[in-house]
Amino acid sequence: MKLTALSSIALGALAALAACAHGAAQAPIANKTQGSHGPTSEIRGIDWQNRTYVLDELGPVAVKNGEGDLRHATDDDVVGGTYTVAHPVFADINGDGVEDAIVASVLSTGGTGRFSDIRIYTLKDGKVVELAAIPGGDRGDGGFRLVTGEGSAVFVERYVLAEGDGACCASQARRERWVWRDGEITEDEAARRAIKP
Repeated sequence: MKLTALSSIALGALAALAACAHGAAQAPIANKTQGSHGPTSEIRGIDWQNRTYVLDELGPVAVKNGEGDLRHATDDDVVGGTYTVAHPVFADINGDGVEDAIVASVLSTGGTGRFSDIRIYTLKDGKVVELAAIPGGDRGDGGFRLVTGEGSAVFVERYVLAEGDGACCASQARRERWVWRDGEITEDEAARRAIKP
């Protein structure tokens, strides 16, 4: 697997800082150099850092420079937060010969939680369509530290809590491989392996 210009040591240090951050939501590091180029790269022309994303129960969120402001009313109050989007990685996930965009994000609703997920987008008739999603977690409890596209697979490095760990600072991590099977994205659990956080 190729990494960006960051060395493995620097990447590990950044990942540890991201897992223990209590400030602004931080999106996982994405390797922007993966994926094929050429005629299948139309999806690369989309400005993923400046567009509107539809979040299930929260509805549309306008993102500018990778960050969206969440403000929604509840019965008792107005709740705020942020939605942070990483630069996408690209791979032909569904095997149709055309690249798809893999976009990792972090949702913060104003408390200490930082809820990550990955959404995979494709183009149909020139329009962006969500193809699939990979569930994430809250910071050290299933949050992502690295997302790459390699061939037709999505590789995810995820934080895993051990007994006694706080949600901010996982002492374990694992690498997962997600692939397209029977019309959906699924984890190849046989490829799962523990890695150093």
